[in-house]
Amino acid sequence: MTATTVDAAPELVQVLSTEAPLAWSFIGDSVTAAGWHTWGSRGYSELFHERLREVGRTRDGVVTTAVSGWQVGNLLAELDAVCLRYRPDIVLIGTGLNDTKGTTDGVHDFARRYTELVHRLRAETGALVVAQTPNDTLTTGPDHVVAHLAEYVEAIRGVAAETGAVLVDHYAVWQATEVNSVYHWLGHGCHPNAYGHRAMARTLLQACGLWDPLSRSGRLTIP
Repeated sequence: MTATTVDAAPELVQVLSTEAPLAWSFIGDSVTAAGWHTWGSRGYSELFHERLREVGRTRDGVVTTAVSGWQVGNLLAELDAVCLRYRPDIVLIGTGLNDTKGTTDGVHDFARRYTELVHRLRAETGALVVAQTPNDTLTTGPDHVVAHLAEYVEAIRGVAAETGAVLVDHYAVWQATEVNSVYHWLGHGCHPNAYGHRAMARTLLQACGLWDPLSRSGRLTIP
């Protein structure tokens, strides 16, 4: 099966064209944290960092500060601790799965808080903000995720469009992938395993114009 690809985002390509070292901040939930369900394998932010080193960006710093169970409100409340103190040049947001606990009634408030998060990041760091949609889930995922994830994905897409944030749409890639492959990308419910994180890293690297299937990181198995 041919893997779904995404176009490179001009903003990410441009920021990567500078020779100055960059600070990348990944914030979000358990998927971004990449613990437990990866069984010790690298998460997508770690694979991204490895690719930066492969292309010679050895002075770039990648900080992943994500917490299992967190929602967008937690990011707002703890923004100084998880992001601002690192003075990032690029911030990549990975949240939405836990927010689905708000069901349909919570979508509007989620979008409002997400918009506030984007504005705060820009105002307090001047960083390029990247909004990422979550990975897709199987029917074995939590009921609130299965029932409401699509609504929250649409909210993230809407916030990105309204604020001009860069959008990396993992959900769209997973939706376009055969379910037999996606089945192998999930460790439990809605949590990506090592393969799922490689798939997410591939999408992010494509969005940055850095994906190379012949590179060491690009040759890792993705079912």
